[in-house]
Amino acid sequence: MDGATGIIACLFSTLAAALISGTVCLFADDLGRLLNVVDKPDGRRKIHPRATPLVGGLAVMLPLLAAAPIFAIVTDFTSFYLALFAAGMVCTVLGFVDDRRHVRPSLRLLISVAVCVAVLIMVPTFELTFFNFTFLDDAVFLSGWGMLFTLMCLVGLQNAVNMADGKNGLVIGLSLIWTTLLMIVGPAHLGPLLAAMIGGLAVAFVFNIHGRLFLGDAGAYAISMMVGLLAIYVYAVEFVVVPADLVALWFLIPVVDCIRLMVTRIARGKSPFAPDRDHLHHLLYANMPWRWGLTVYLGLVGLPSFAATMNPGTTLYWALFSLACYGGILVLKVRQPSERRLSLG
Repeated sequence: MDGATGIIACLFSTLAAALISGTVCLFADDLGRLLNVVDKPDGRRKIHPRATPLVGGLAVMLPLLAAAPIFAIVTDFTSFYLALFAAGMVCTVLGFVDDRRHVRPSLRLLISVAVCVAVLIMVPTFELTFFNFTFLDDAVFLSGWGMLFTLMCLVGLQNAVNMADGKNGLVIGLSLIWTTLLMIVGPAHLGPLLAAMIGGLAVAFVFNIHGRLFLGDAGAYAISMMVGLLAIYVYAVEFVVVPADLVALWFLIPVVDCIRLMVTRIARGKSPFAPDRDHLHHLLYANMPWRWGLTVYLGLVGLPSFAATMNPGTTLYWALFSLACYGGILVLKVRQPSERRLSLG
């Protein structure tokens, strides 16, 4: 599509998605009760002030699930958009079931892997086959390990996002950053879909930050899968201007935090998926009001990512900066969050 048509399509997609998302958000309480997905305080781990509907994921994903089949029909990328639709639908349903009744981590992992394999078979472009780094002259090819590594990336990001989903505004804010970055560097045909995602995320963010709704596992699973697939696709078609280390920088902090948590849990003899209070967002909330903690977390991800995207040659320096700041937060941790101030909303 040409420039003017693309802009109009993006504006329409944003407004339509915002309207759908806004409708879900306005009727969040009713939808939560109807679908039986309400997070109730328990006085221990869940001490948010009111029973809160877990429909933020629906507010974001419904516009995307509506838009993807349309783009499959009106563009030349039919299999691409159908694969996104299928992956988004399955992950939304999986998360919805997990919101209603706990699904074993092993089963969730199995289903996520199956979804990823199906998508990779349907659209081979999603498979990572080589890395183009800013600090190497030659590309690094994965030979026969491409599918396995891609599965690790997608499922790993899904778990990292799910672990980060513990405070209002965090995962939706991160997703807004990532989607905006993809909009900046992605191919033109992705513009309307990414615009729809931004519209839905922006509306859900406003309601989530005020505690009117939570994202829920339906949102965490589906949004992370969509972002992961889109990031791999953008890298595959734009690798000359979007090097692999730049994409890695975008997701660096949540992924590193996830790895740290899993390693420390295993070292303590616990399951790597066992809940605890040692996430980065918990450490920030223990030492400052969450509005500042959210700003720090989003800034730690967004500032280096946008700066490096504008100048990919600086990616390695920004990655070192991000890791240094992350390490500093861990070192300067002076106390654990008190039960009085903790909230997983």
